[in-house]
Amino acid sequence: MRSYKLFRILWPVVAQLCIFMFACAWLGEEITRECISFNSFLTQMINAEPRISTTVVTLMATVLSLASSALLGYSVKEATRHRLRNPRTLIEVSAGVALVERSFWWESRHILLSIQVLFVYGVIQLLVTGWTTLLAPTVVLCEQYLTGTELDLTSPAFSELLALELGTFAKYVLMLGEDGDDAFPLLDVGGSLSGISAAGISFGMPGIINFNEAKYNLSTRGVLPAIDGFAGATTPPSRNGTRLQFSGGATIVDATVKPGASGSTTNWFGQRNYTVDQQGLTADINCQSADDNTLNLNLNLTNLNNTFSVYAPGNTTASTLIVWNSTASCNASSVASQQYVTLANASVELDVSGTGFLPTVVCPGHINGSDIYSRFGQSFRIFTPRMSLTVHRVPVIATQGFDKYDFLPSTVCEVTPLITTTRVSYVDGGTINPSQIISNQSFSPNDTELLFYLASVANYYARNSQGLANNIIGDTLYSVYSGRYTTPIGSNTSQIYRELEDYWRGVIEFSATYLRAGYSAEGSFTGGTIPSEMASPLNGTVSILTVGWANRGPIYIFSILPLGIVTVLTVMAAVYSAIASLKHPEQQTSFNISNTLHLIMATAEGSAPRTGDLPVGSDGSARVPLASQLQGFDQPTHNENVKVTLVELAEDHRKLLVAVPTQKVSQPEA
Repeated sequence: MRSYKLFRILWPVVAQLCIFMFACAWLGEEITRECISFNSFLTQMINAEPRISTTVVTLMATVLSLASSALLGYSVKEATRHRLRNPRTLIEVSAGVALVERSFWWESRHILLSIQVLFVYGVIQLLVTGWTTLLAPTVVLCEQYLTGTELDLTSPAFSELLALELGTFAKYVLMLGEDGDDAFPLLDVGGSLSGISAAGISFGMPGIINFNEAKYNLSTRGVLPAIDGFAGATTPPSRNGTRLQFSGGATIVDATVKPGASGSTTNWFGQRNYTVDQQGLTADINCQSADDNTLNLNLNLTNLNNTFSVYAPGNTTASTLIVWNSTASCNASSVASQQYVTLANASVELDVSGTGFLPTVVCPGHINGSDIYSRFGQSFRIFTPRMSLTVHRVPVIATQGFDKYDFLPSTVCEVTPLITTTRVSYVDGGTINPSQIISNQSFSPNDTELLFYLASVANYYARNSQGLANNIIGDTLYSVYSGRYTTPIGSNTSQIYRELEDYWRGVIEFSATYLRAGYSAEGSFTGGTIPSEMASPLNGTVSILTVGWANRGPIYIFSILPLGIVTVLTVMAAVYSAIASLKHPEQQTSFNISNTLHLIMATAEGSAPRTGDLPVGSDGSARVPLASQLQGFDQPTHNENVKVTLVELAEDHRKLLVAVPTQKVSQPEA
């Protein structure tokens, strides 16, 4: 019997603790994992039908709240029954009934008692709010770390490999397109587009570069996509379409989410953005007038030309081809030259409004020959002289013949490539934004071959930018400027210099991305991975905007505070009942103070006149019928202070709610 009584008293405690432990465990998971989400039908339904998820969560919160409050009520009911073994006022009995019923209770004549009851009532009402806060999924921003590797353009092993292959495949770098190589259109068009997009940066113009099916914002910054879903092409490259012969195709992606407290992101559903610190390549470019004395240069720019009359098939009107040879003295022992062909009419006159000539010569090394520590030195220079057309039959017509580009004077641009650490943002939707450079460093002697490659590509663009009548670089500078300003372009040379710097920077950055893509293409290395001696680490984070649960800070712990208070009250009431039950094992457990029928029966039994069957209390107080102590309804204060106690008759275990008078009677002798 005793075990049964203890079970009836303690099982609500076990159940309440299980509910509380579930809440704490769930909260602990949210705090530890930072984010919880699922790539499942449930999460997708929550995202698509938020009303359904709200209904389900509210229902769960209500059920758990009702269970917790019912367990508290049961424990309070047991405790109140045991407390009635000793005299209690009727107002205390009324408060006890309110606690068992979890109902609102207020008596202005008993403020302290009312506050205590209202506190418990308020905590119980907050259970639903707490559970809803704890269980309701919301739109959360989750983050997790990722690590990986990528091609290191500055590693000694890669420099050695690049030197070997530049000697074997020099035609693909220095004479692109002459043998119909597939790499020609990819590098040729991509570099020009990258330069055009970068030229608009100084004016705040938007631009997207598409390379190998990947989308870069404004410029590539010399990086290659490191995230699946952003890497572009998924088709394997052709058999001979890797390294310096790269003509497009899937590239190696080696970035994985670092296992941590949040679990695998493969179980997450929602919008994902990545931020990765990667190795990039850019260039510090400074363009100035070739006549600027601060450069201390003696370029000795010469521009010779010959003219040839040609006839189109079926046309008797002659046109003139002008063959140019532009040279620049890079240093005492090195002269760079560039050849062009332009078109004029039979009188060797150009179309002033639509024709232009803008030759460009590249010197792959320092002007000062003594300042070279490797084959080509630490930087290279691009000379862009505006040429004057000299012919035998007409005077010099500089403004007429070349007015389209005469806004750019004879110019020298010094290019210093830089290896960078770039923070690349991968925005949901497939756009790569490598705009934030964290750090940079200049080339070392080990990077000679890389410098040779960049200078060779720049030389290729310098040669091929000029057509018979137009120049891509000149048209880019004019178009970008005209899209922003209405003032004459010739009056803002400093801004044109900034455009030219950005254009060449875009070309250099794209050239590095192309090189990185070629040596990161699938099939470039045996085993399908980049050799460790050519790899550099990359680190970053992935941010996922999803539907789920997340750590919302210390204040989130308050969501389980009402449940914690209810659990403590349940345990306190159960402990009190257990102690009382051990002290009085003879007492039965059938009386329920919250049961109206039980109260009526006990009150009726206790109010009936009896002789000799009302035992005296342990403190010597007499037990008298309850009705004898009550007054009318116009005396509420008196009635509220009447003390009562619960008496159980030994012969039939009937319960009597009897009054305890203020005077004491002596215990009867045994």
